[in-house]
Amino acid sequence: MRLLALCALLLLLSVVPSGAQSPLMVVLDWLPNPNHVPLYVAQEMGFFRAEGLSVSLQAPTAFDPSDPAKLAAAGRADLAITTPINLIVIRSQNVPLTAIGSLIQKPLGGLLALKERGIRTLKDFKGRKIGYSLEPEEPVLWTAMLETAGLKPGDYQLINVGFDTLPALLTGQVDAIGAFRNVEKILIEAQERKETVFFALEEHGIPDHPQLVFVANDTVAQQKSEFLRSFLRAVARAAALTLQDPNRAFALFLRANPDLQRDADLHRKFFDATLALFAGAPCHNQLDRWTKLQTFLFERKLIARPSELARLVTVNLLPSECGR
Repeated sequence: MRLLALCALLLLLSVVPSGAQSPLMVVLDWLPNPNHVPLYVAQEMGFFRAEGLSVSLQAPTAFDPSDPAKLAAAGRADLAITTPINLIVIRSQNVPLTAIGSLIQKPLGGLLALKERGIRTLKDFKGRKIGYSLEPEEPVLWTAMLETAGLKPGDYQLINVGFDTLPALLTGQVDAIGAFRNVEKILIEAQERKETVFFALEEHGIPDHPQLVFVANDTVAQQKSEFLRSFLRAVARAAALTLQDPNRAFALFLRANPDLQRDADLHRKFFDATLALFAGAPCHNQLDRWTKLQTFLFERKLIARPSELARLVTVNLLPSECGR
C-alpha cells in the first residue's frame, strides 16, 4: 500500500513543472502611472518570474481611493497599493489589513496655488478659498497645515470641488487646491505655462510618511508570507535598477503601457519628479514614522482609536537589505 502511494506521489511530481509560477494579484491605487514604474520594471525584466511569481498588476475598476485596500482586506486580491493614512483609517475600523512594504518613501501631497494670485506663504491663505476632493482626510490635513501659519477655521474656506480640482483652480473658483507635486504642479507649469507655489505636507506640520504602501489581508500575509517576501525582493531589485538607469526604467514602463506613449514627454516629467522617492523601497521599517502619523490622525479625530503598531505594519517580510 505504501509502495502504491509512493508511486502515485512520484507520478504527480513528474507531471508538475518544476518552474511553475505562483500567482499573485496586485491591485494598483490608480490607473498605471509613473508612481508604479518599479513594478513594471520588475515585470518587464523578469524579476518577479525569477522569484517564482506570476504577478498580475490590476488597475482598480472604481476610483474611490479606498477600494483597492478593501479588495485586499476582503481577500479578493493578494496585495493592494494604498496610502498609510487610508490604511490607518481602515485598520482602526477593525479591518484585518497590514502594510508589508512601501513603494514611494515620502508624501507627494500638499497645497498648490498660482503665484499670480499673490500667494507666497501659508499666511496668504487668509480670506482665500481652498478646493479639495477627498473627505474627510483633506480638510484635516489642510486645517493642520494652516494652523502652523496661525490660521484657524473661518480664516479661509474649504470647498469640496470633487475631482475637478485643476479646473477649479485655473478658472478662479478657488485660490488653491490639494494636489500632488509630481502631477498637478507639473501639469500647470508644462501645459498652462503658469508659475506655481507648492506647500508640502511634511514641511508644514504633517508627520513625514511613505506615500504608497503595499497592504495585505492578515490571513494572506501569513499564508503567503514566502510569496510576499519574494515579491518584495523583486521590488527592491527593480527600485535599484530604476534609480541606476532611469531612462531604461521609463522605457520599460512605456513598453508595458503603450497607451501612455502619446503623452510620453509629460509622463517623463511626472517620473522625473518622483524618481528620488523610490530610494529605499520597499523598506518601511522606520516605525516611529508610523507612530507619529497615527498619533496625529488620532489627535485630529480622523480615527476613534489607534491600532496596535504590530497589527498595522509588519517588517518581517522585508528584504535583508532593509535591516530591522
